Amino acid sequence: MTKTTALIALAGAATFAAADVIATYSYTDLDGAFDGSTFTADGASNNDLASTGDVSLLVGSKGTAEFTTGFAGLAPADVAITMDISNVTATTATGVGSVILTDTDGDTISAAFSGEWNIINPFGFMFFSGSSSDYAFTDNGQLDGRFNGTLGSFAISNLLNQFYDGAISLLLQTPGGFATVFDGVSTQADGLLVPTPGVLAIAGVGLAGMARRRRD
Repeated sequence: MTKTTALIALAGAATFAAADVIATYSYTDLDGAFDGSTFTADGASNNDLASTGDVSLLVGSKGTAEFTTGFAGLAPADVAITMDISNVTATTATGVGSVILTDTDGDTISAAFSGEWNIINPFGFMFFSGSSSDYAFTDNGQLDGRFNGTLGSFAISNLLNQFYDGAISLLLQTPGGFATVFDGVSTQADGLLVPTPGVLAIAGVGLAGMARRRRD
C-alpha cells in the first residue's frame, strides 16, 4: 500500500512536526450505522462491504500491519468505533466515544475520544474530527510483543504501558445525516498517535486526514 504526502498535511494541521507522529492507521469500507443516538463503525466482511486497512509504526523498528480485504471475517481481527451523538443540527453534531483496533491475535490499540461532526447537505457527506489523550497499545494475544496484520507486523513491546495523544477522523456519506437512522454505510477511518504531551491544536485534523487513502 502506498502512503501519500497527505500524512504531512494531517500533521501540519495539528501544528506538530511529521517526525513526532509515532503511528498512523487507515481503514476503508467499515460498516457505519446510526440507531438514533449511537453511531458505530465496525469491520465488515459481507457481500456489501469488505473492510481493508493498515496500521503503521513510524519510529524505532518501523513496520506496517496490513489488513487485507475482508479481514474482519478472520476473528479476532476487527475495528470497533462507537460514539454517542448529541447536539445535532442540520450541519453539525457532537460525538464522544471509543475506538478499538484489534490485530490477528487479539492485541489492541484503543482510545476514548471526543470531537465534532460537520455535515454537508444536500449531499450528505459527513466528516468527524476528534482528539484523544489516552491511546494505548495492549498485548492481549500471544504475548509476542507485535501488532500483527494479515500481512506484516511491527513491534509494540516498547509502546506498552504508556498513553499517547492522538486524533481520529471519519468520512461517510448518507443524505439524511443524523436526522434518520441508517446502517451499512461505507465509512473511512483515519488516525494518528503522537507522544504525550504533543497535540497543541488538534482541531481540524479530521478534514485533512480524509485526503489520505491507502490503496494498492
